[in-house]
Amino acid sequence: MRTFVWLVVLLLASAVSAAPKRKPPRASGGGAKPAVVVDAPPAMARLLQSTLGARFDVTVNRNALSDAPTAKEVRSITTPAKALAVVLARPAGDAWTVTVLNGADGTPLETQTFRAAARKPLKALPKNVTGALMLACATGQAPGAQAAPVAEAPAVTTTPSKVEPAKSEPAASTRTTPRAEVAAKSKDPEPSPVTSVTDEPSTPSTPSEHPAIRAGIGFRGFGRSLSWAGDPDQALARYALPFATAIALDATWYPGAHFTSGLAANLGLAFSGDVGVGISSKQDSSRFGTRYDRFRVSAAFRQPFGSVFSVEAVAGFSTQSFSIDPVAANDGSARPSIPSVTFNGPRAGVGVRLVKLGPVGIDVMGGFTVLAWTGELGSDAYFKRAGGFGVDAGGGVSVELVENIQLRAGLDWTRYFLTLRPEEGARFTAPSAADQYLGGSVALHWVM
Repeated sequence: MRTFVWLVVLLLASAVSAAPKRKPPRASGGGAKPAVVVDAPPAMARLLQSTLGARFDVTVNRNALSDAPTAKEVRSITTPAKALAVVLARPAGDAWTVTVLNGADGTPLETQTFRAAARKPLKALPKNVTGALMLACATGQAPGAQAAPVAEAPAVTTTPSKVEPAKSEPAASTRTTPRAEVAAKSKDPEPSPVTSVTDEPSTPSTPSEHPAIRAGIGFRGFGRSLSWAGDPDQALARYALPFATAIALDATWYPGAHFTSGLAANLGLAFSGDVGVGISSKQDSSRFGTRYDRFRVSAAFRQPFGSVFSVEAVAGFSTQSFSIDPVAANDGSARPSIPSVTFNGPRAGVGVRLVKLGPVGIDVMGGFTVLAWTGELGSDAYFKRAGGFGVDAGGGVSVELVENIQLRAGLDWTRYFLTLRPEEGARFTAPSAADQYLGGSVALHWVM
């Protein structure tokens, strides 16, 4: 009999020593790792699963929750998995917002927002985001952990910390594990609270999702027509230039967009310029040297509506010159009665931009210029009281070739309405004129 008792004792001791020594499960359904549920688009779900998988048993929710789920919705997926938390990830333009919800009642434990290229797969989460998500998930509570104290005898009421959670769902302020204690038990260091705060989208340090710089260079082809009204003697010569070429430059810069998404991100400067190349004017067999240029400098403002659509406005100064040499270069003949012009004055414009239709963008803008000076046209030789205004419109379609590089094709139209007001007895008597330019351009744009 004594031999049998010793044999039983030896067998029990062997079984106990062979059993794996594990720490008690943390409300995760008895598994080796605490359970967490991820609710996100497929690519982000896979990234979160691989990121959190080192410390948690991660499952992906196939039936997407709403963007602001109720406590009942959260418990519907955390109760079967006995999960501590739900990690909810949603995209917004070029940014992601990841929220950790408590598995017991759906209260937010952590929210992180970070930028990511819209057309590039995200390969890894920022380190500060990963640390914050790990810590928040560890502080969560599973619904199953709250049910055990309810079935126990009333005697356990002597331990308030175990009974009180069973009477009602815990509020966000009754988390049982302080962050400092969780960080001490975890091998991963606790991220600084300052890091989490700076990732909030409302902070002024978050760069704008709209481009800070847009700069282009290309070629522009255009034609010009100058006509006179009320000139019965035809003392003034009409002018027509079917086609001419110019180098086109333009740039818009919003300095604040580099570091903020507030109002300062939408205040900028705009510049555009055209310089004619190889232009000459013909009259019968005579050829006259011709020069053309146009420059605009403006303050710029844009009002975004989401990440796709924005209204843009500019206000500044515009100058455009078209001059013809007084003597022909090939035969020395005199220029006909066609004055050179320089249209200077303040200009304002407004337009719209559709910035994201896949790889395609569309922009349209119109402007108005008040003429303060008209050049030789407004001199004593022609009409010294000349004035008027200009109207312009243009638009284009951009296609992204590679990241930050776009090819844009555009059309533009400008017409100057001139009031000449000739004096009595003057050589030229036309009361008005119209100077019109129609062009098209192709340019490479750098957008960042």
